[in-house]
Amino acid sequence: MNAASAPTPDQFDHHPSAGQHSRPAAGQYEAPQSYPPENRYGQRAEEDPGKVLGIVSLVATLSTFLGFNFIGPVVGIITGHIARKRSQESGYRDNEMAKWGFILGLVFLGLLVLGWALGISFGIVGGLASLMAG
Repeated sequence: MNAASAPTPDQFDHHPSAGQHSRPAAGQYEAPQSYPPENRYGQRAEEDPGKVLGIVSLVATLSTFLGFNFIGPVVGIITGHIARKRSQESGYRDNEMAKWGFILGLVFLGLLVLGWALGISFGIVGGLASLMAG
């Protein structure tokens, strides 16, 4: 049998300059390494600050189709306005999702008010017609 030789510490050192440390000359200091600032919560630095509120605005406005006829457009209008303002203050171009959430919120709220007005007026006219006929 062939006996295996014992491993030496140098066999496990994968660093190309193992054991070689360069030291600065007397009176010289190495420049401190600077690292980029760490972003909190995994957020990218170039992301639009109004992006999330823009998505909330559009989703809230489109929740009108799920039965949130009044609260959905109101939330969409408010969050859309805030998101567009944040985006513009940060120097980004217009936030498209916030813009559409804001516009559709106004349209849906206007249609809701128009529907209420027509319903009330038709109710009044129908009630008066039944009084006159009867």
